[in-house]
Amino acid sequence: MVNASLNLASICGFILAIWGLIATPLAIAQIVIFLQKRNKDSNSILKLIYILLVTPLRVIGSLLMGGILFFQGWRLDPILQLSMLGLVFLYLSESAFAFLRDLIKLLQSKRDT
Repeated sequence: MVNASLNLASICGFILAIWGLIATPLAIAQIVIFLQKRNKDSNSILKLIYILLVTPLRVIGSLLMGGILFFQGWRLDPILQLSMLGLVFLYLSESAFAFLRDLIKLLQSKRDT
């Protein structure tokens, strides 16, 4: 039996799952953008390792947590639903900022060359 209702946590779960689907091509593009910069210093290697570790966790985690929130969000009391709204908003803003930062860096490097 599946029990889902439309409340704040379910809406957050739906948004988080949709963001997981949107983040997949963006994360692949972020890796490609970073590899095109051709930096060989130790900081860029560490950042590449970080991006390669965070990308699958961001995609799989968003889909998994979004599904859990959508189907089990009706069990949360209103205070927890509000806190989930805050966490989802902070997560979406952080990941969107990372994607936009790398896109701006790519556009600036192409303009300089």
